[in-house]
Amino acid sequence: MFRHLLKLMWNKRRANSMIFLEILLAFIVLFGVYAFIFYNLNRYSSPLGFNYANSMGVRMDLNDDLDSLGVLAAQERIRQDLLAMPNIEAVTWVGPVNPFGGSTWQTGSMVRGQHILTQMMFVDEHFANTAEVDMLEGRWFDESDLKGKYLPMVVNREFKERYYPNVTTLVDSIIDLDGEHKIVGVTSDFKYKSNFAENFPLSFFAQPERLAQDDPFEMLIVRFTPGTLAEIEEPVYNLLVGHTKNTDVVIWDMAKDRIKSNRNIVLPMIILIVISGFLLINIALGLFGVLFTQINRRRAEIGLRKAMGATNGQVTGQFVGEMLIVTGMALVLGAFFAVQVPFLELLPIDGKYFYYGIVGAILTILFIVVLCSLLPSRQAAALQPAEVLHEE
Repeated sequence: MFRHLLKLMWNKRRANSMIFLEILLAFIVLFGVYAFIFYNLNRYSSPLGFNYANSMGVRMDLNDDLDSLGVLAAQERIRQDLLAMPNIEAVTWVGPVNPFGGSTWQTGSMVRGQHILTQMMFVDEHFANTAEVDMLEGRWFDESDLKGKYLPMVVNREFKERYYPNVTTLVDSIIDLDGEHKIVGVTSDFKYKSNFAENFPLSFFAQPERLAQDDPFEMLIVRFTPGTLAEIEEPVYNLLVGHTKNTDVVIWDMAKDRIKSNRNIVLPMIILIVISGFLLINIALGLFGVLFTQINRRRAEIGLRKAMGATNGQVTGQFVGEMLIVTGMALVLGAFFAVQVPFLELLPIDGKYFYYGIVGAILTILFIVVLCSLLPSRQAAALQPAEVLHEE
């Protein structure tokens, strides 16, 4: 039976060539789409590591004439005045890299024979409390750490697992990274760019690192009582304008900022899904067209087979089988090329997502082909031998 179907498909190779190419193209596109979706869904499933809800970001310009001590005093006055306002729960100063802001700072160094590359965030001692950071080991740094021999540093779990997988704890370790630092704590996963960001090694540094470069913190994260953003936004703005004597104060809702930061992945994902949908519709229409045409041309063959004892199921199985053979050949060729991507490591992505993409594309196309083949095939099986042979 299989050899007979192969011979039929070979004799109709021109008619089936367009279906073959459509399925091959759809497989390649679906393979890429599924791999992209699985890869990003895996990223999305890992936690951010901090709480952005009921928080607002604030950017302002501090007086350039202030020295380091003046900056620290001004920042503390602003923080205390904000905390004295109703519905303000916590306040922290942050540096140029803030959650969902789109900025990235990195630093690297050779430490004990291995190259360490880490992203950087500059924050104050109140950041962990304000952002509700999930700590795995140790603690967040405080004012006493800023007066010690080594400036404090907090790293995330990815930093520890990538560079020190066999070390029980990094707490109290001294590391020479842009100067000697003492690690006082380890956070869980921490992704400040977006939900779809990669879990990359990250280090938190204190404000003295930036003051030494005449670059003080000029951004705030303010956590407020749920549902009070509209109520406190104007008073916060007026307070900061009064302190800085500058109306260049920008306030934004961090929850909305998170949505914006995710759009860079969500929008391409939606576009790719729509394109894939059109391709699948095109395949479905092509299958309907080919099968209905073949059935009309092969009415005599169908009638003769049924007159010789072929059952409805056998007739249906023949047409579905023919389409599955064409589909199978296209999928085998497509899978051969697709598997080269993880095998040759053409992209810096874990190969399992490409294999997921291959399996997902194969199952989707087989489902569409079988579904679209059943209706015309059943119509062919319903033909009566006497009626068809009489027409001939």
